[in-house]
Amino acid sequence: MKSLKTIAFVLFFGFNWLFSTGQEKIPINEPNYNKSKLFEDLPQKMFLAVSDLEPLFDAAVGAPVLAKLTPGFQFKGTIVSRTGDQKTSVRSVVIRSATRQGAAFTFTKIINDDGSVVYGGRIISMESIDAYEIIKENNQYILQKKNYYEMVRE
Repeated sequence: MKSLKTIAFVLFFGFNWLFSTGQEKIPINEPNYNKSKLFEDLPQKMFLAVSDLEPLFDAAVGAPVLAKLTPGFQFKGTIVSRTGDQKTSVRSVVIRSATRQGAAFTFTKIINDDGSVVYGGRIISMESIDAYEIIKENNQYILQKKNYYEMVRE
């Protein structure tokens, strides 16, 4: 009799577990495609002046900067993070914008074993639908406008 109660108990909770609504897969975050555009006033592509950005890697955390990204676009803000030094092969800097609400510019320099240099980065804000990514096109670095959800998976 005791084993019959145990079997009934296990079957009862087993069926409850299988058919409970708590087992449905619910998405954690739904993309919000109704966010505002932060870079609406800027073009789809802009040529990046990489040589003008090199001094950013030596600036101190907390320092105010005015980074001239392109002839028509400057990124004004404060350095909030910095990694690497003159001896490391990867250097990175993060600047929080003072003029474009919520935006942060991440700029990275990678020195390969063969001495070649690769740059990367992005300007992104969690509150806006548009962003910029640094890409190399025809041996020239450009800022390419992208959708936030093309670059970030939530």
